[in-house]
Amino acid sequence: MATDPMSSTRQGILDFLLERKSGSTVDEIIEAIGLSRTAVNQHLIALERRNLIEKGTPRKTGGRPVQVYVLTQEGTNQFPKQYSWFSALLVSTLRDELGPERLDRYMFDLGVKTSASMIPRLVGKTRSERVTETVKIMNEAGFRAMEIGPDRVSTLSRVECTNCVYHDLTKTYPEVCRFDIGFLTGLMGTEVEHQACMQRGGDACRFRFKPFP
Repeated sequence: MATDPMSSTRQGILDFLLERKSGSTVDEIIEAIGLSRTAVNQHLIALERRNLIEKGTPRKTGGRPVQVYVLTQEGTNQFPKQYSWFSALLVSTLRDELGPERLDRYMFDLGVKTSASMIPRLVGKTRSERVTETVKIMNEAGFRAMEIGPDRVSTLSRVECTNCVYHDLTKTYPEVCRFDIGFLTGLMGTEVEHQACMQRGGDACRFRFKPFP
């Protein structure tokens, strides 16, 4: 399959800026990429619109200050990272040291602890409003979450996720799923039932909040 010249050029600009943390001028980018000023400016505009680069502090020269461009955090995130490998290493080490049952509890407790910083967003809300806010929090964390109708056990809406942000990790370490249960339990203050799980062959992950005491 042929490579898109436009995409490869923009990637080349990102590669160039990655090596120059303090930023680069348009002239420096032109020299590195080998395109006209008009073409480079068009690519820079497109990358800036996508929030991959931004204007940095102008560089002082003998004449007037010259504008420089730097990578944004989003731009830096375009480059490969070994999060999956590192996460698997951590979980594997924990399982070896704790055993599966204690790791299961550890992940649940970690989820509850992580939810603590989000509790202020739920203060003063009704139970139904807390479900809605919980869905927002999960979407901000990278899930594709939504509210779905309640079932006969509870009048509260359930939460359904059509993706798992650590799906590959749970293939080997299903205990990681307990993090979600702990996180939702901490947010809602009630037990959570994992009704369906993609790792167990489900079409989505579904969570039901058990009736409040």
